[in-house]
Amino acid sequence: MTATPRGGTPRNPERATDGPIVARFAQLLGTPLLPWQRLVADVAGEIDPDTGTYYYDTVILSTPRQCGKSTLVDAVDTRNAQWGPDRFIYYLAQTGKDAGDHFKKYLKTLQASPLAAITSRPYMAHGSEAQPFLNGSIIMPKSVTKVAGHGVQGDKITLDEAFSLSEETGNTILDGFMPTMATRLKATGVQPQLWITSTEGTAESTFFNKRLDSCRAGEQSRRTCWFDFGLPADADPEDLDAIMRHHPAAGLLWDKSQLIDFREQFRDNPAGWARAFGNRRDEGITDRVIDEATWAATATAPVAPADLDNRPVVFGVAVDVDSTYTSISAGISNPDGTVTTQLLKILDGTGYAPTELSRLCAAYGAPVVIDSRGTAADLSDRLHHMTDHNGDPIITFVDMDAADYLTAGQSYVSGLVNGAILHAADPDLDASAANSARKWAGDAWRVSRRGSTGLTSPLESCMLAAWGASHRPEEAGPLQIY
Repeated sequence: MTATPRGGTPRNPERATDGPIVARFAQLLGTPLLPWQRLVADVAGEIDPDTGTYYYDTVILSTPRQCGKSTLVDAVDTRNAQWGPDRFIYYLAQTGKDAGDHFKKYLKTLQASPLAAITSRPYMAHGSEAQPFLNGSIIMPKSVTKVAGHGVQGDKITLDEAFSLSEETGNTILDGFMPTMATRLKATGVQPQLWITSTEGTAESTFFNKRLDSCRAGEQSRRTCWFDFGLPADADPEDLDAIMRHHPAAGLLWDKSQLIDFREQFRDNPAGWARAFGNRRDEGITDRVIDEATWAATATAPVAPADLDNRPVVFGVAVDVDSTYTSISAGISNPDGTVTTQLLKILDGTGYAPTELSRLCAAYGAPVVIDSRGTAADLSDRLHHMTDHNGDPIITFVDMDAADYLTAGQSYVSGLVNGAILHAADPDLDASAANSARKWAGDAWRVSRRGSTGLTSPLESCMLAAWGASHRPEEAGPLQIY
């Protein structure tokens, strides 16, 4: 081992293990197991001599980022699909986009490997992605909201980035698929497994915190194995040598010179750095932008284009840190004077945003509101310089200055509380609202992009769309002469 775990389940040498088979699948996928991954595969794959199947039904894994957790999950999932015919393997992430991104990377690796010979053509329809195998088994990505409350026939289920779940949400998900997992043992003869994996979260990560703390206290079920990698409690997360000693992938997937660059990416967020590379829980209380009760009470059904009935529309555009994603939302003015905000798109990067916004603005005759500073500055500049063949602007804008931007979030929350603003139900928007924190500047605040725990652009784009709907320029009427 390159790093000793902070705690976890030791290997029981009296039991056989499926670990070597997982290791072989990892080799075939072109991602040979690192020492820490092999430890997890060997322990989690221990075979009960009385049943001839998995001894453990639950695996809890806590690791820093950049350690290869995803490649371990992929190798285990691929092997699990070959335990027998017609098996169901699910990978669940906090949003459908996260699950889909993971799945696309897995497909690329799988199809480039010798294991492509045992696969069928993948399904790529949005929301129904799946990789079937010749034996009838299938691997599927899902967002956690898509399975909450629904019976899922699962033989191996991974609940990834569990830090993003509250106790209530996590339990709802478990209630949906745990009973059906129990029936799969009788149907297949193979013990189903639930893997709960995550980097440590914050004080609000009540679902994962409770389970990890239970393991640390020695209160886990005998059928649960667990692994906890990261900095010891007395180590300094700013000591890069300490990170190198205790991170399980240090020196294997990256070296110290890269670690220095990683630290620079978190220069304004020391707590985020400690979480990401030290796997250190952030015990601070997250100042959530919108409380759960208000958010739940102001949800409404999405508005279909056919139902707009010529209602005025404004498009709000926001960009995440490092321009990783661009979110586009609509602010729709309703006949009763309220405004419905609806998340429309989450785009990778900013490159395709001008094309998509041009299409939307032309289709609905709607202006755009975007912050011309901060993370959206470059995109805003490009949009403002777009012209047609006559040199006329392609996109019109709702003017917003720095002072206006600081009021947009507060106006949005006030509108929700007062019933003047609603938000169309959407799992990605729900996740953004749950994980977006505030950063105060005197008596004003804005969404803290680096202090939040997930994408902020979906919520920010709705805030801008709502502000734009109430500041939309009046259309010029006929000339009046008095």
